[in-house]
Amino acid sequence: MGRHALVRQRDSPWSFLPGGHVEPGERVEAGLVRELDEELGVNATIEHFVGAVENGYIEDGTARHEINLIFEVTITDTDAISREDHLEFHWLPFDQLAQADVRPYALKDALATTGDNLTPFWRGWNG
Repeated sequence: MGRHALVRQRDSPWSFLPGGHVEPGERVEAGLVRELDEELGVNATIEHFVGAVENGYIEDGTARHEINLIFEVTITDTDAISREDHLEFHWLPFDQLAQADVRPYALKDALATTGDNLTPFWRGWNG
């Protein structure tokens, strides 16, 4: 459909891709499907790996380091509603990504420049 599913903490002006932490012994793909079910109550099918973005940031005075693995996912229920009180989900058409406040910025930039190119990308952090 050409849209990104995005998440926003209710007290934050910026959005991010849905997902979460992988449980010990869990495959990354299974973790993403589980997180989408837990957070949105949707069944998701992973289509393919899109890329990876390494990122660093400070949260509550603590330095954080993450690697975001991005997958193209098909979700059939486009009326999904957050099951998390602190999270709000919304859809953003691909052509509006460049103007949106989506973080991490390196991930947003990578998605905005990928277009129809199906070659997986890697964006390392130069922090």
